[in-house]
Amino acid sequence: MFRKILLAVLVALTVLSLTACVLELDNAGGIVSGALKHYEETVDIGDNYNNDQPVELNLDMKMAKAVIDSTGDKLVEAKFSYSSEALKPELEAEADEISIRNRLDIHNLGKPVNKWDVKLTDKLPFEVELKADASEVKMNMSNMRIRDIDTVLNASLARLYFDEKNREKFEKFKLDADASSADIYGGANIGFEVLDIDADASKIMVDLTGEFERDAEVRIEANASAVKLKLPDDVGIRIVIDNNELSSVRISNDRILSRSKKEYVSKNYEEADMTLKIYADLNVTTLTLE
Repeated sequence: MFRKILLAVLVALTVLSLTACVLELDNAGGIVSGALKHYEETVDIGDNYNNDQPVELNLDMKMAKAVIDSTGDKLVEAKFSYSSEALKPELEAEADEISIRNRLDIHNLGKPVNKWDVKLTDKLPFEVELKADASEVKMNMSNMRIRDIDTVLNASLARLYFDEKNREKFEKFKLDADASSADIYGGANIGFEVLDIDADASKIMVDLTGEFERDAEVRIEANASAVKLKLPDDVGIRIVIDNNELSSVRISNDRILSRSKKEYVSKNYEEADMTLKIYADLNVTTLTLE
């Protein structure tokens, strides 16, 4: 009984701390210290860009509030607003790489504003590397061509959208969250083979609905976190759990059957054309399956 009470307290504290972090970010974005500065930049698609050659997209943000979307007309269309030179974003576009990052000098910030509005071409394939520290990012990759994603969140909030089927052959999606909150929508549409989630003191929601075209795996390693998976209906599901006594699995999906305390399968697992295998290593974590 004591262990169950302790688990409930730890999960509640984790969710509460994440909520407090998000509220603090929202408040920071609305208070201006000094004159607000604006910066816009547009980059055309030059002849040196190859439609089949992937472009590295490196987004490195600190104390930012960012919206990333797609556009078909330009390589990059970016608008920035910031309250300190210490936060001014730097955009560089080369033949094989686009990078946007901001420096940070905490002593000169006051109460910061650092807003990004970035649109990227839908005509070139991207390998995405996203790093966010104390930031909030909304990234819509529904119309972009994505080959790889590596996301690292530190005390940040991220919402990633894949509402339409990805037009590129995709391999690996990696999400590393530390004291953060991350929501992924339409995950099947990205066409991943492997989705790796590493969560520490974080709240993660992954919507795995969409269109699967091949067998796939989700690998979860979570410590003191809350992880929720929304499962697809049209693929066979097999779930293998490795958890300690302070972790729990909650199933609110009547398609999922228990084979043992550590293995679960969907009713259609044996007959399904495609399968999704989920491996979860849980430590003081709640995993919810919907």
